Amino acid sequence: MAALQVGAQIPNSMFFMPGVPQSNRINPAIQPGCGLYLGMPGLSPLRVQVSSSSLAFQDVIYQNSELGVPITAFHPLGDQEAFLANLDPVNYVLGNFGTSILSLGFGAGKSFISFDLTLRGETNLYYPKGLFELPIYGLTDGQTRSFSGIGVDATAFVETSLGWSRKDLIIPNLDVGVRAKFLSGIANINTANSVMEVSTSSEAINFTSDMELNIAVPSMISITESESSIVPDIQVDDTYFETTSYVDIVKDMLLDNTGFGVDIGINYQPIPKLMLSASVLDIGYIKWNNTLTGSMDFAYDFIGVNVNPFTGIDTTFIQEMMDSAQSSVNILSGQPYSSKLNTKLFIGASFYPIEKIGFGLLSRTDFLSDKIAQQFTATANMAAGRILNLSLSYTYMTSSVKNFGAGLSINAGPLNLYVISDNIISGALWPTETRSVNLWFGMNLCFGYRVDKKTPAPKDRPLIY
Repeated sequence: MAALQVGAQIPNSMFFMPGVPQSNRINPAIQPGCGLYLGMPGLSPLRVQVSSSSLAFQDVIYQNSELGVPITAFHPLGDQEAFLANLDPVNYVLGNFGTSILSLGFGAGKSFISFDLTLRGETNLYYPKGLFELPIYGLTDGQTRSFSGIGVDATAFVETSLGWSRKDLIIPNLDVGVRAKFLSGIANINTANSVMEVSTSSEAINFTSDMELNIAVPSMISITESESSIVPDIQVDDTYFETTSYVDIVKDMLLDNTGFGVDIGINYQPIPKLMLSASVLDIGYIKWNNTLTGSMDFAYDFIGVNVNPFTGIDTTFIQEMMDSAQSSVNILSGQPYSSKLNTKLFIGASFYPIEKIGFGLLSRTDFLSDKIAQQFTATANMAAGRILNLSLSYTYMTSSVKNFGAGLSINAGPLNLYVISDNIISGALWPTETRSVNLWFGMNLCFGYRVDKKTPAPKDRPLIY
């Protein structure tokens, strides 16, 4: 799960990345140096990330010198204690996906207006340490292993946003920005309750669970309990697309489940070479109206296996356990509920001893369902006129110290290309040790750079925050 769960999020390096119009996504107060930019659909930006709180690939699979082949941590020669030492009581894998359908912005005096239409997906998977303690340590009489905390929180939605920023608001050198967002929910699933335990006694092994899931989908999709499986049936009305107009289809997709959000950012330059910045992203929620509630109130006592020397092992207990689990599952029409976005707080400072070379420090805090994830980033930034911008970064995240990244932005006439990652260098050098990988790629058309007649450098303040 830690190796394969894929998603996306904003790379920290972008907070200090010059020459990228979409840098206002991480701080709404940032104004691009151009008068107008148009993002290429689907590529402004396209973003992908995977992030694991506790495990890297080498923690699960690694080379065994005695056998000369790769083994897993669960192999008899594997180091199970080292594997478990990496785990917290409840661990998580974060994943998000984003691609812009439309992105544009333009200047208006000291103000800058931006508009974005973005398809986003956010996934958080939670798994407890007890899930691995059971197969490694087993159970002794009277002992209990808890799987509580296992769950998922996944959302897919469309974000329509309008941003505004203003230079020198109220006092000189204070820039303020805000982005209002209308959210159109496509689907959501989240674990509202998660209690699972396995315990032993002298008579039996006892399995119990009290799980509850909230599920939300557009009205065109129905979810019902399956007669042959504990997994529910998901169906789309066969006649929906034939009998429904295109306008109504779009309306159902965008207006069945709606919500609102806001991003806020500030930049303040107390002295010419120092910039202080802060931003809060994704303060918001989505209200889900077409909902279902899935529950699993399960209890089963395993009293042993009957073995007959003539007929073999009696496997009827497997079917009994499956029947008990299936009968404990209920899929019912649910009540409307709301899910919040994963709010992010950025606090940064950048210092430029000379005009085109600077250094930055950034603190990032992600507020998850019941956890807080903290990251720290240091960057070195360089701008070669308006054509080339480069950023090198180091980030401490997910309890991992090997996170070296880079960002490159190129302006070839009106064409702007950029690629940014917090982990691209470390991912290439230590691929099996990396716990997080992200990548942003973007392409824009930029117009209206104001150029001083005496120098090719733009008059705007450097695009480095």
